[in-house]
Amino acid sequence: MLNLCETIIVLILSIVLIKWLKAKDPPPIFNVYRRPNKWYFFKYLIFRLAYALRKYSNSGRSVKQGSAQGYGMKFRATIADLDRLQPLEKNAPLAVDAVFFTGASKEGYYLCVNVARRQNNTVNSFWLLKIPNVGLLVSPKYPDSTLKGEPNAFSTEGMTIEPIEPMKKWKISYDGKMKFQNDKEERMIPVSWELEWTSDLPHFDFDTDLSPALLARAIAQEPWSKSYFQRLKTYHHAHYEQMGYIKGTVQIEGYGKFDLELNSFRDHSVSRERDWTTTHRYAMHTVFAEDGTKFMVGIYSTPVRFSEIKLGYLYKPEDRVYSVESCDLKLYEHGERGVPPLDYAFTFEAAGNTYLVQCEVIESAEIFMGLDWECRIVERMCRYTVNGKQAWGLSQWQYRRYGGCPNKY
Repeated sequence: MLNLCETIIVLILSIVLIKWLKAKDPPPIFNVYRRPNKWYFFKYLIFRLAYALRKYSNSGRSVKQGSAQGYGMKFRATIADLDRLQPLEKNAPLAVDAVFFTGASKEGYYLCVNVARRQNNTVNSFWLLKIPNVGLLVSPKYPDSTLKGEPNAFSTEGMTIEPIEPMKKWKISYDGKMKFQNDKEERMIPVSWELEWTSDLPHFDFDTDLSPALLARAIAQEPWSKSYFQRLKTYHHAHYEQMGYIKGTVQIEGYGKFDLELNSFRDHSVSRERDWTTTHRYAMHTVFAEDGTKFMVGIYSTPVRFSEIKLGYLYKPEDRVYSVESCDLKLYEHGERGVPPLDYAFTFEAAGNTYLVQCEVIESAEIFMGLDWECRIVERMCRYTVNGKQAWGLSQWQYRRYGGCPNKY
Protein backbone atom coordinates (compact mmCIF):
# COMPACT_ATOMS: atom_id res chain seq x y z
CA MET A 1 0.00 0.00 0.00
CA LEU A 2 1.05 3.55 -0.59
CA ASN A 3 2.12 5.59 2.37
CA LEU A 4 0.73 9.07 2.90
CA CYS A 5 3.60 10.81 1.11
CA GLU A 6 3.34 8.57 -1.96
CA THR A 7 -0.43 9.02 -2.03
CA ILE A 8 -0.05 12.82 -2.04
CA ILE A 9 2.51 12.64 -4.87
CA VAL A 10 0.25 10.40 -6.98
CA LEU A 11 -2.69 12.70 -6.31
CA ILE A 12 -0.75 15.79 -7.34
CA LEU A 13 0.55 14.12 -10.49
CA SER A 14 -2.95 12.94 -11.36
CA ILE A 15 -4.34 16.46 -10.99
CA VAL A 16 -1.53 17.88 -13.12
CA LEU A 17 -2.09 15.22 -15.80
CA ILE A 18 -5.84 15.81 -15.88
CA LYS A 19 -5.37 19.59 -16.16
CA TRP A 20 -2.78 19.08 -18.89
CA LEU A 21 -5.07 16.79 -20.89
CA LYS A 22 -7.98 19.22 -20.52
CA ALA A 23 -5.92 22.25 -21.51
CA LYS A 24 -7.32 23.95 -24.60
CA ASP A 25 -5.18 24.95 -27.54
CA PRO A 26 -4.28 28.66 -27.51
CA PRO A 27 -6.22 30.51 -30.24
CA PRO A 28 -4.27 31.47 -33.37
CA ILE A 29 -3.10 35.08 -33.48
CA PHE A 30 -5.25 37.01 -35.99
CA ASN A 31 -6.91 33.65 -36.60
CA VAL A 32 -3.88 32.69 -38.70
CA TYR A 33 -0.68 32.20 -36.70
CA ARG A 34 -0.85 29.04 -34.59
CA ARG A 35 0.91 28.74 -31.24
CA PRO A 36 2.41 25.72 -29.46
CA ASN A 37 -0.12 23.57 -27.61
CA LYS A 38 0.29 20.77 -25.07
CA TRP A 39 1.44 18.29 -27.70
CA TYR A 40 4.06 20.61 -29.23
CA PHE A 41 7.12 19.12 -27.52
CA PHE A 42 6.18 15.53 -28.42
CA LYS A 43 5.36 16.42 -32.02
CA TYR A 44 8.65 18.29 -32.31
CA LEU A 45 10.62 15.22 -31.18
CA ILE A 46 8.65 12.85 -33.40
CA PHE A 47 9.24 14.99 -36.49
CA ARG A 48 12.95 15.43 -35.73
CA LEU A 49 13.35 11.66 -35.54
CA ALA A 50 11.28 11.02 -38.69
CA TYR A 51 13.21 13.69 -40.62
CA ALA A 52 16.58 12.26 -39.59
CA LEU A 53 15.56 8.73 -40.61
CA ARG A 54 14.17 9.93 -43.94
CA LYS A 55 17.29 11.94 -44.76
CA TYR A 56 19.58 9.07 -43.82
CA SER A 57 17.66 6.41 -45.73
CA ASN A 58 17.47 8.55 -48.87
CA SER A 59 21.02 9.91 -48.80
CA GLY A 60 22.26 10.51 -52.34
CA ARG A 61 18.92 9.70 -53.96
CA SER A 62 16.47 11.96 -55.77
CA VAL A 63 12.89 11.52 -56.85
CA LYS A 64 10.64 12.27 -59.76
CA GLN A 65 8.20 15.15 -59.68
CA GLY A 66 4.94 14.22 -58.04
CA SER A 67 6.45 11.65 -55.66
CA ALA A 68 7.52 12.06 -52.05
CA GLN A 69 10.20 14.69 -52.63
CA GLY A 70 11.53 17.22 -50.14
CA TYR A 71 11.75 17.21 -46.34
CA GLY A 72 15.27 15.79 -46.33
CA MET A 73 15.22 14.27 -49.82
CA LYS A 74 16.83 15.83 -52.88
CA PHE A 75 14.76 16.96 -55.85
CA ARG A 76 17.54 16.12 -58.31
CA ALA A 77 20.67 14.01 -57.73
CA THR A 78 23.15 16.28 -59.56
CA ILE A 79 23.52 20.02 -59.94
CA ALA A 80 23.52 19.61 -63.71
CA ASP A 81 20.00 18.15 -63.49
CA LEU A 82 18.95 20.69 -60.87
CA ASP A 83 20.21 24.02 -62.18
CA ARG A 84 18.38 24.18 -65.49
CA LEU A 85 14.94 24.64 -66.95
CA GLN A 86 12.60 22.01 -65.45
CA PRO A 87 9.61 20.46 -67.26
CA LEU A 88 6.21 21.54 -66.02
CA GLU A 89 4.36 18.53 -64.68
CA LYS A 90 1.50 17.33 -66.85
CA ASN A 91 -2.05 17.44 -65.50
CA ALA A 92 -0.97 20.10 -63.02
CA PRO A 93 -2.61 23.45 -64.00
CA LEU A 94 -0.73 25.37 -61.29
CA ALA A 95 2.73 23.92 -61.97
CA VAL A 96 5.63 26.38 -61.91
CA ASP A 97 9.30 26.61 -62.84
CA ALA A 98 10.52 30.00 -61.63
CA VAL A 99 13.84 31.84 -61.47
CA PHE A 100 14.40 35.11 -59.62
CA PHE A 101 17.52 37.30 -59.64
CA THR A 102 18.20 40.43 -57.60
CA GLY A 103 21.22 42.69 -57.31
CA ALA A 104 22.25 45.60 -55.10
CA SER A 105 25.31 47.75 -54.52
CA LYS A 106 26.60 50.03 -51.83
CA GLU A 107 26.26 52.93 -54.28
CA GLY A 108 22.49 52.47 -54.59
CA TYR A 109 22.01 50.45 -57.78
CA TYR A 110 19.25 47.80 -57.59
CA LEU A 111 17.95 45.17 -59.98
CA CYS A 112 15.11 42.59 -59.82
CA VAL A 113 14.24 40.12 -62.57
CA ASN A 114 11.65 37.38 -62.20
CA VAL A 115 10.45 34.83 -64.76
CA ALA A 116 8.03 32.16 -63.52
CA ARG A 117 7.01 29.68 -66.21
CA ARG A 118 3.42 28.44 -66.00
CA GLN A 119 1.30 26.23 -68.21
CA ASN A 120 0.26 27.20 -71.77
CA ASN A 121 3.34 29.41 -72.29
CA THR A 122 2.12 31.88 -69.68
CA VAL A 123 4.63 33.48 -67.33
CA ASN A 124 4.47 35.64 -64.21
CA SER A 125 7.29 38.08 -64.82
CA PHE A 126 8.51 41.54 -63.87
CA TRP A 127 11.77 43.47 -63.86
CA LEU A 128 12.87 46.56 -61.95
CA LEU A 129 15.98 48.72 -62.28
CA LYS A 130 17.02 51.57 -60.00
CA ILE A 131 19.85 53.85 -61.12
CA PRO A 132 21.06 56.64 -58.80
CA ASN A 133 20.13 60.11 -60.10
CA VAL A 134 17.98 58.52 -62.82
CA GLY A 135 15.13 56.79 -60.98
CA LEU A 136 13.27 53.52 -60.67
CA LEU A 137 12.35 51.90 -63.98
CA VAL A 138 9.71 49.16 -64.12
CA SER A 139 8.64 46.61 -66.72
CA PRO A 140 6.20 47.77 -69.45
CA LYS A 141 3.05 46.12 -68.06
CA TYR A 142 3.79 46.98 -64.43
CA PRO A 143 2.09 46.47 -62.02
CA ASP A 144 0.69 43.44 -63.88
CA SER A 145 3.00 40.43 -64.24
CA THR A 146 1.01 38.00 -66.41
CA LEU A 147 2.81 37.86 -69.76
CA LYS A 148 3.20 35.57 -72.75
CA GLY A 149 6.31 33.43 -72.58
CA GLU A 150 8.47 31.57 -75.06
CA PRO A 151 8.14 27.76 -75.02
CA ASN A 152 10.81 25.85 -73.10
CA ALA A 153 12.71 28.97 -72.05
CA PHE A 154 12.91 31.56 -69.28
CA SER A 155 11.97 34.19 -71.81
CA THR A 156 9.18 36.74 -72.28
CA GLU A 157 8.70 40.00 -74.18
CA GLY A 158 12.36 40.87 -74.62
CA MET A 159 13.60 39.40 -71.33
CA THR A 160 15.67 36.20 -71.42
CA ILE A 161 17.42 34.37 -68.60
CA GLU A 162 19.72 31.54 -69.70
CA PRO A 163 21.66 28.97 -67.67
CA ILE A 164 25.23 28.72 -68.98
CA GLU A 165 27.09 26.59 -66.42
CA PRO A 166 25.28 24.90 -63.51
CA MET A 167 25.65 26.86 -60.24
CA LYS A 168 28.39 28.96 -61.88
CA LYS A 169 27.04 31.21 -64.61
CA TRP A 170 23.73 32.56 -65.98
CA LYS A 171 23.05 35.20 -68.62
CA ILE A 172 20.36 37.90 -68.20
CA SER A 173 19.48 39.79 -71.39
CA TYR A 174 16.90 42.43 -72.14
CA ASP A 175 16.02 44.48 -75.19
CA GLY A 176 12.73 46.33 -74.90
CA LYS A 177 11.12 49.23 -73.10
CA MET A 178 10.58 50.30 -69.51
CA LYS A 179 8.83 53.16 -67.77
CA PHE A 180 9.48 55.21 -64.67
CA GLN A 181 7.42 53.99 -61.77
CA ASN A 182 5.97 57.39 -60.90
CA ASP A 183 5.39 58.64 -64.46
CA LYS A 184 1.61 59.07 -64.73
CA GLU A 185 1.85 59.30 -68.53
CA GLU A 186 3.67 55.92 -68.58
CA ARG A 187 6.05 56.99 -71.33
CA MET A 188 8.06 54.05 -72.63
CA ILE A 189 11.84 54.33 -72.78
CA PRO A 190 14.05 51.92 -74.77
CA VAL A 191 16.30 49.96 -72.40
CA SER A 192 18.71 47.13 -73.08
CA TRP A 193 21.27 45.16 -71.11
CA GLU A 194 23.61 42.20 -71.26
CA LEU A 195 24.36 40.96 -67.77
CA GLU A 196 26.30 37.99 -66.49
CA TRP A 197 25.57 36.33 -63.15
CA THR A 198 28.48 34.35 -61.69
CA SER A 199 29.23 32.58 -58.44
CA ASP A 200 31.79 30.29 -56.84
CA LEU A 201 29.70 29.87 -53.68
CA PRO A 202 27.77 26.74 -52.68
CA HIS A 203 24.03 26.82 -53.20
CA PHE A 204 21.58 26.31 -50.32
CA ASP A 205 18.99 23.59 -50.93
CA PHE A 206 15.91 24.01 -48.75
CA ASP A 207 15.06 20.32 -49.18
CA THR A 208 18.25 19.13 -47.49
CA ASP A 209 20.22 22.05 -45.97
CA LEU A 210 17.60 23.82 -43.87
CA SER A 211 17.95 23.44 -40.11
CA PRO A 212 15.69 20.53 -39.06
CA ALA A 213 14.84 22.51 -35.91
CA LEU A 214 13.21 25.31 -37.95
CA LEU A 215 11.11 22.84 -39.91
CA ALA A 216 10.16 20.82 -36.83
CA ARG A 217 9.07 23.94 -34.89
CA ALA A 218 6.78 24.98 -37.75
CA ILE A 219 5.21 21.55 -38.26
CA ALA A 220 4.82 20.86 -34.52
CA GLN A 221 2.60 23.94 -34.18
CA GLU A 222 0.08 22.64 -36.73
CA PRO A 223 -2.82 20.24 -36.08
CA TRP A 224 -1.76 16.84 -37.41
CA SER A 225 -4.03 14.71 -39.56
CA LYS A 226 -3.83 12.57 -42.67
CA SER A 227 -5.03 15.49 -44.78
CA TYR A 228 -2.40 17.80 -43.27
CA PHE A 229 0.48 15.53 -44.28
CA GLN A 230 -1.07 15.12 -47.72
CA ARG A 231 -1.04 18.92 -48.06
CA LEU A 232 2.65 19.00 -47.09
CA LYS A 233 3.28 16.70 -50.04
CA THR A 234 0.91 18.42 -52.50
CA TYR A 235 2.13 21.98 -51.94
CA HIS A 236 5.82 21.20 -51.58
CA HIS A 237 8.24 23.36 -53.57
CA ALA A 238 11.70 22.23 -54.58
CA HIS A 239 13.65 25.42 -53.87
CA TYR A 240 17.29 26.45 -53.72
CA GLU A 241 19.13 29.76 -53.48
CA GLN A 242 22.61 31.08 -54.11
CA MET A 243 24.55 34.32 -53.73
CA GLY A 244 26.86 35.66 -56.43
CA TYR A 245 27.59 38.72 -58.56
CA ILE A 246 26.00 40.49 -61.51
CA LYS A 247 28.16 42.41 -63.95
CA GLY A 248 27.37 44.07 -67.26
CA THR A 249 26.19 47.18 -69.05
CA VAL A 250 22.77 48.84 -69.19
CA GLN A 251 21.80 51.26 -71.94
CA ILE A 252 18.90 53.67 -71.24
CA GLU A 253 17.90 55.89 -74.15
CA GLY A 254 18.23 59.55 -73.22
CA TYR A 255 20.24 58.78 -70.08
CA GLY A 256 23.29 56.92 -71.32
CA LYS A 257 25.20 53.77 -70.51
CA PHE A 258 25.75 52.40 -67.00
CA ASP A 259 28.14 49.72 -65.82
CA LEU A 260 26.64 47.47 -63.17
CA GLU A 261 28.59 45.54 -60.54
CA LEU A 262 26.12 44.15 -58.02
CA ASN A 263 26.07 41.71 -55.16
CA SER A 264 23.39 39.26 -56.14
CA PHE A 265 20.90 36.74 -54.83
CA ARG A 266 19.03 34.24 -56.95
CA ASP A 267 16.56 31.44 -56.40
CA HIS A 268 14.91 28.66 -58.39
CA SER A 269 11.53 27.12 -57.44
CA VAL A 270 9.82 24.10 -58.97
CA SER A 271 6.41 22.79 -57.95
CA ARG A 272 3.32 21.09 -59.32
CA GLU A 273 1.12 23.37 -57.21
CA ARG A 274 2.00 27.05 -56.83
CA ASP A 275 -1.34 28.41 -55.71
CA TRP A 276 -1.01 32.01 -54.52
CA THR A 277 -4.42 31.80 -52.81
CA THR A 278 -2.88 29.50 -50.19
CA THR A 279 -0.20 32.03 -49.12
CA HIS A 280 -1.30 34.50 -46.46
CA ARG A 281 1.91 36.55 -46.51
CA TYR A 282 5.67 36.46 -46.18
CA ALA A 283 8.70 38.67 -45.61
CA MET A 284 12.19 37.89 -46.90
CA HIS A 285 15.46 39.81 -46.67
CA THR A 286 18.60 39.48 -48.78
CA VAL A 287 21.55 41.30 -47.23
CA PHE A 288 25.18 41.98 -48.20
CA ALA A 289 27.45 43.44 -45.51
CA GLU A 290 30.66 45.38 -46.04
CA ASP A 291 32.72 42.68 -44.26
CA GLY A 292 31.65 40.02 -46.78
CA THR A 293 28.87 38.47 -44.71
CA LYS A 294 25.81 37.61 -46.84
CA PHE A 295 22.49 36.12 -45.83
CA MET A 296 18.82 35.56 -46.50
CA VAL A 297 16.27 35.50 -43.67
CA GLY A 298 12.58 34.97 -44.35
CA ILE A 299 9.32 34.25 -42.56
CA TYR A 300 6.45 32.64 -44.44
CA SER A 301 2.79 32.09 -43.63
CA THR A 302 1.15 29.52 -45.88
CA PRO A 303 -1.58 28.11 -43.64
CA VAL A 304 -2.20 24.98 -45.73
CA ARG A 305 1.33 23.91 -44.67
CA PHE A 306 2.75 26.27 -42.04
CA SER A 307 0.99 29.17 -40.36
CA GLU A 308 4.50 30.51 -39.77
CA ILE A 309 7.89 29.10 -40.67
CA LYS A 310 11.27 30.84 -40.42
CA LEU A 311 13.91 30.10 -43.04
CA GLY A 312 17.34 31.30 -44.00
CA TYR A 313 21.06 30.82 -44.36
CA LEU A 314 24.27 32.79 -43.98
CA TYR A 315 27.57 32.92 -45.85
CA LYS A 316 30.51 33.89 -43.69
CA PRO A 317 33.29 35.94 -45.33
CA GLU A 318 35.29 32.72 -45.87
CA ASP A 319 32.36 31.61 -48.09
CA ARG A 320 31.03 28.77 -45.94
CA VAL A 321 27.24 28.55 -45.76
CA TYR A 322 25.23 27.84 -42.61
CA SER A 323 21.52 27.42 -41.98
CA VAL A 324 19.79 29.99 -39.81
CA GLU A 325 18.86 28.36 -36.48
CA SER A 326 16.41 30.90 -35.07
CA CYS A 327 14.95 34.37 -35.70
CA ASP A 328 12.92 36.68 -33.42
CA LEU A 329 11.04 38.51 -36.21
CA LYS A 330 7.28 37.84 -35.97
CA LEU A 331 5.06 38.49 -38.97
CA TYR A 332 1.99 39.34 -36.92
CA GLU A 333 3.87 42.21 -35.25
CA HIS A 334 4.63 43.97 -38.55
CA GLY A 335 2.29 45.06 -41.32
CA GLU A 336 -0.52 42.55 -40.84
CA ARG A 337 -3.02 45.02 -42.36
CA GLY A 338 -1.05 45.28 -45.59
CA VAL A 339 1.39 48.12 -44.90
CA PRO A 340 4.90 46.72 -44.39
CA PRO A 341 7.22 48.66 -42.07
CA LEU A 342 9.80 51.06 -43.47
CA ASP A 343 12.24 50.80 -40.57
CA TYR A 344 12.52 47.89 -38.16
CA ALA A 345 14.98 45.45 -36.66
CA PHE A 346 15.32 41.78 -35.77
CA THR A 347 17.92 39.26 -34.66
CA PHE A 348 18.77 35.80 -35.93
CA GLU A 349 21.24 33.07 -35.01
CA ALA A 350 23.51 31.17 -37.38
CA ALA A 351 26.94 29.55 -37.15
CA GLY A 352 26.98 30.05 -33.39
CA ASN A 353 26.60 33.82 -33.63
CA THR A 354 23.76 36.30 -33.11
CA TYR A 355 23.19 38.97 -35.77
CA LEU A 356 21.31 42.21 -35.17
CA VAL A 357 19.76 43.42 -38.42
CA GLN A 358 18.38 46.95 -38.82
CA CYS A 359 16.48 47.70 -42.04
CA GLU A 360 15.63 51.01 -43.69
CA VAL A 361 13.58 51.01 -46.90
CA ILE A 362 14.71 53.47 -49.57
CA GLU A 363 12.14 52.82 -52.29
CA SER A 364 9.59 50.17 -53.16
CA ALA A 365 7.42 48.88 -56.00
CA GLU A 366 4.22 46.81 -55.92
CA ILE A 367 3.59 43.97 -58.36
CA PHE A 368 0.56 41.71 -58.69
CA MET A 369 0.90 38.02 -59.49
CA GLY A 370 -1.62 35.49 -60.79
CA LEU A 371 -4.34 35.71 -63.42
CA ASP A 372 -6.72 37.11 -60.80
CA TRP A 373 -4.08 39.27 -59.08
CA GLU A 374 -4.40 37.06 -56.02
CA CYS A 375 -0.88 37.91 -54.85
CA ARG A 376 0.55 41.34 -54.05
CA ILE A 377 4.34 41.66 -53.83
CA VAL A 378 6.09 44.70 -52.39
CA GLU A 379 9.68 44.75 -53.65
CA ARG A 380 11.79 47.00 -51.41
CA MET A 381 15.27 48.43 -51.96
CA CYS A 382 16.97 48.70 -48.58
CA ARG A 383 19.89 49.90 -46.55
CA TYR A 384 20.83 47.63 -43.66
CA THR A 385 23.05 47.71 -40.60
CA VAL A 386 24.29 44.29 -39.41
CA ASN A 387 26.02 44.18 -36.02
CA GLY A 388 27.02 47.80 -36.55
CA LYS A 389 28.38 47.27 -40.08
CA GLN A 390 26.97 48.89 -43.20
CA ALA A 391 25.03 46.61 -45.56
CA TRP A 392 22.70 46.77 -48.54
CA GLY A 393 20.16 44.56 -50.30
CA LEU A 394 16.45 44.05 -50.82
CA SER A 395 13.44 42.79 -48.97
CA GLN A 396 10.27 41.33 -50.42
CA TRP A 397 6.96 41.40 -48.56
CA GLN A 398 4.04 39.47 -49.98
CA TYR A 399 0.32 39.60 -49.17
CA ARG A 400 -2.72 37.60 -50.24
CA ARG A 401 -4.89 39.91 -52.34
CA TYR A 402 -8.63 39.85 -53.00
CA GLY A 403 -10.82 41.71 -55.46
CA GLY A 404 -9.69 40.35 -58.82
CA CYS A 405 -7.69 41.86 -61.66
CA PRO A 406 -8.79 45.35 -62.80
CA ASN A 407 -10.43 45.43 -66.22
CA LYS A 408 -7.69 47.64 -67.75
CA TYR A 409 -5.25 44.76 -67.43
